[in-house]
Amino acid sequence: MNAKLALQQNSELPVLLPINAVERETGVTKELLRMWERRYSFPAPQRDAQGDRVYPVDQVAKLRLVRRLIDAGYRPSKLMSLSADDLEHMLKSQTQARHEVSPEFETELLEVIKTSNSNEIQDYLAHQMVTMGLERFVLDFLQHANGLIGDSWSRGVIEVHEEHLFMELVQKIMRQAIANLRAVNRPPRILLTTPPTETHTQGILMVEALLRLDNADAVCYGAQMSVRDVAQAVQRHKMNIVALSFSAAYPTTQAIEFLEDLRFKLPLNIEIWAGGSSLRSTRRRVEAVEFFHDLPSIRQAVKNWRVANGPR
Repeated sequence: MNAKLALQQNSELPVLLPINAVERETGVTKELLRMWERRYSFPAPQRDAQGDRVYPVDQVAKLRLVRRLIDAGYRPSKLMSLSADDLEHMLKSQTQARHEVSPEFETELLEVIKTSNSNEIQDYLAHQMVTMGLERFVLDFLQHANGLIGDSWSRGVIEVHEEHLFMELVQKIMRQAIANLRAVNRPPRILLTTPPTETHTQGILMVEALLRLDNADAVCYGAQMSVRDVAQAVQRHKMNIVALSFSAAYPTTQAIEFLEDLRFKLPLNIEIWAGGSSLRSTRRRVEAVEFFHDLPSIRQAVKNWRVANGPR
């Protein structure tokens, strides 16, 4: 079943969705929806009796596909003029190229998610964590699971609330695993966070877990820190690096502006690392800010930092 049919067959959804519902269903912010409307003439909402934007379900289905492809690194300008069928074909080809997931893994994972039973999902995740260990849980299980869940969500196989519950429980079990690691005081000291309005923290938790396993003093400060707060924390806690994550739902222009402001406020000896789907397809760069698009490159950057800076 494709995303369009899934939305049409869901009797709980009205024929026209208000912008808040579209944001919830697609993970694309209202600000980004309006920007795409101005820049690409898509989406093309109608107006209700009060003059507010309302979106046909076929546009919502297409927006789901667009978001998934942006997550995979495509530029919005390349996607907006394509049909939903073309987008589905691109997504299927991209998914197959990215990773092969066994049918057994897919079936088992989706069955657990569809239970919407927090205890059952947590038990399943705990079993995977114990069996694999934290490193393989992040690099193998989570990366495959995230891709599969995103693809299933875009096709309407799972609902938004099911995705949210699963991700929340993943973060819970990861925090528990990280808390059980031995204390680290070996440099570099890395502050992990997200900018204001960016609530997605799974990316920085995955980075924290791997860097802690590499004996780096990485500390997750949670989500939504302002430039001022980051600068104060860097100075007070003598951080060497600030690492930030920007999800696909975060406007790229806003991400660049935040990084430019932060770079201006921090001394140049404090490195700034940035990653996430919002930055994956942009050609813009910020002077003295490193962009990362995968976990191994971040781990290698820590090794490079230690070679360049020596023991402290």
